[in-house]
Amino acid sequence: MARAVASAALSATDLATQDEKDGARRPGIRGKAAGARRRPRFAVAAVAAGLALAVGMGGYAYASGQLVSVASAFDDVFLGSTAPTRVWNKVGRPVDAVATSDGVTISADAIMGDEHNYAVVYSIRRADGKPLGKVGTGANGTLTIDGKTLQADFDQSVDGTSGAGGESYFYDADPSDNAIQMVTKMTTDTNVIGATMRTSFRGITLQDESYHKAGAIATGSWDLKFKLNYQSDSVGLKPAGTLTVAGTAGSVQGVSVSPIGVTIDYTVNGTEKAPASGRWSPKYLDLGDITVTMRDGTTMTVPSGAASSSEKDGKTVVSMGSFFDSVIDPGDVASVSFAGVAATA
Repeated sequence: MARAVASAALSATDLATQDEKDGARRPGIRGKAAGARRRPRFAVAAVAAGLALAVGMGGYAYASGQLVSVASAFDDVFLGSTAPTRVWNKVGRPVDAVATSDGVTISADAIMGDEHNYAVVYSIRRADGKPLGKVGTGANGTLTIDGKTLQADFDQSVDGTSGAGGESYFYDADPSDNAIQMVTKMTTDTNVIGATMRTSFRGITLQDESYHKAGAIATGSWDLKFKLNYQSDSVGLKPAGTLTVAGTAGSVQGVSVSPIGVTIDYTVNGTEKAPASGRWSPKYLDLGDITVTMRDGTTMTVPSGAASSSEKDGKTVVSMGSFFDSVIDPGDVASVSFAGVAATA
């Protein structure tokens, strides 16, 4: 399955300084920028590794009580009513979250995740049924159209969140049809199940090997609004050991795994001073490699993912989420190890 990284190679650390000067909050994703928090430090890397969305697990749960932003009280006038999302086999399926512009239709097709990590699959196709171009695979295994990689210009925001970070990429789910898919995988600073998602696309362009613009699939305006309804299937683990982050001791408050990733809540016994550059160092957000061991003895390693932090009583409180490259059964996880800690089922 070929994949290509989309334009949202997200890094909120680049926005931290300006956000704090402006007193601003950035609850959504715009182009290459991620949302910011009170002290935002999201360590993010866009990667070509994909998420194999899977179904087949029964059940349905829905969490309510999400905050509703001021925007949501008015934007029905512009975006229309929120598309309902049906949940089947724990995967959300937005209903009628579709927009067409410049002869191209974009739809939100599926949602999967846990309380703080979610993945949304969008489909992009020509409305006349013709192909977008010749779909192929680049030298590094990425998806291409007419030999060129793709880039998406889009905004994405979720009610009730003040920060987010993650990654995006393209792939072709069904080579026999005329659509390609784009996946956004995000970690947020609050529970998003049941919240309203707003996504606005402004163009899908092509890039050559030097990352210069080399044409456009479509330019226009595609506005989608739908509920992030899906069931979390996360499992909590019991941490043991001594946490050490960047040479500083700490403690772990919680570790959980879901079909799509791992979430770690921890506290570091110290705070960081702002360097001369004015940017906050992300050293307390980096747990290094995280090793997941399955019950059959197989292992996989994932890097530290997007994280947010706050300071309390001279300590740094962190919540970090990292995505797997494929969907797993969390019940098959025996342990998760990182920074001197082993969390077991």
